[in-house]
Amino acid sequence: MLDVEEVALKLRNKQHLLEQKADELSLTLTKGDGPVVQGSLYVLQERESYAQQELQQVKHAILRIKQGTYNECELCQKGIEANRLLALPYTALCSNCAREG
Repeated sequence: MLDVEEVALKLRNKQHLLEQKADELSLTLTKGDGPVVQGSLYVLQERESYAQQELQQVKHAILRIKQGTYNECELCQKGIEANRLLALPYTALCSNCAREG
């Protein structure tokens, strides 16, 4: 059985870590600390973008927990498998909808 409160705690911890990571990457990009060559600048921008996207997914999952819809697929409204939520706690889709999308 999935302990939603435990998942919520893990998601809030992940949110905090992602916010720190995104802030650090953003600061590095804006300040230009150290020698940054063009290729590594692109990599830093991609890492910042990925961190921001993941952060939004985590925030959305926390909101879904608060709303009581965490276990519900956003497309088909059926239940999201517990093992899927354990593996990817910020997923909003069941396995079937994720495959089809």
